Amino acid sequence: MKKRYGAFVLFVLLFVFWFILSFEFSLEVAIIGLLASLMVVFFNYDLVFNQQAITKLTIRTIIRFFVLIFILIYNIILSNIHVAKIVLSKKMPIDPGFVTIKQKLKKELNQSLYANAITLTPGTLTVDMNKDEIVVHGLLKKYVRDLEGSSLEKAFLDLEGVKNHD
Repeated sequence: MKKRYGAFVLFVLLFVFWFILSFEFSLEVAIIGLLASLMVVFFNYDLVFNQQAITKLTIRTIIRFFVLIFILIYNIILSNIHVAKIVLSKKMPIDPGFVTIKQKLKKELNQSLYANAITLTPGTLTVDMNKDEIVVHGLLKKYVRDLEGSSLEKAFLDLEGVKNHD
């Protein structure tokens, strides 16, 4: 019963988010949002609501989530500045390539969210991942290597509840 309640809550949150992003209230927008929200919940039900991925919703977890969002936004802004400096430079000092970094997260949902967060930061793209490693293509390999032990990784580890980050 908890899974169904969780799925319903996720559906409602996605549906509300749909209206926030659409800036329009009409029957067509509501139907499309309803269908999109239902499909997201349906196709991600096993990923989000399996026993391993379930995290207790506590005040601490909510605070850690908002800290994670803040750190992600900070990293996106910082990466934008780095990429802009590279692109605007006459020499364009790039060192592109693939780098494999260790995956310290245990929960599948957190692993996929972390991989997507890496892709959201400009200059990096998650190409492949498994339970132990993430393969990332970066504009500068040094920046990709710096992801291990970064504030973003630590925020995801905190969200997962890992005590020792080493």
